[in-house]
Amino acid sequence: MDDEAALLERQVAMAASAWRRAKADTEAYRRLVVATSAWDAYVAPTLDEPAAADVAAQLRRAAREVLRATDDEATRLAHLVTTTASVWLHAAARTDSEAYARFDRATELWDAYAAPQLGEPTEELLDQLADDSAPVSLGEVVADVSAQIRKAARRGN
Repeated sequence: MDDEAALLERQVAMAASAWRRAKADTEAYRRLVVATSAWDAYVAPTLDEPAAADVAAQLRRAAREVLRATDDEATRLAHLVTTTASVWLHAAARTDSEAYARFDRATELWDAYAAPQLGEPTEELLDQLADDSAPVSLGEVVADVSAQIRKAARRGN
């Protein structure tokens, strides 16, 4: 797989992830359709050979290397999301449940992989935070703030 295809697949995966979180968001859906269409156009066979000195392709390749080196698993998952999105968007009826289910599973895998991970277990992190300041109930905070406001109001009179 070449660098441009990997970039296009990453765009589709990110658009699919955004739309999966907010299905009513028409802009997220539009970005998914546009990104998938760009990928479809890129992978479609062409009769002419691309120029070897294509400056735009070289710039995209350099940008990919500089901005973020994608690991093999991210590339594989982005490709999976892209191909399943393309199949679903080109299905005879957009209500094709099997094609949509494959697309949804692929997007779920992408989300699980691309989600930030905490370096240490959450319980230990919470224990460390508790060492700095003990948890305080909302009622205690409201009472404290109310007392400070009353005290300030008495001083102002």
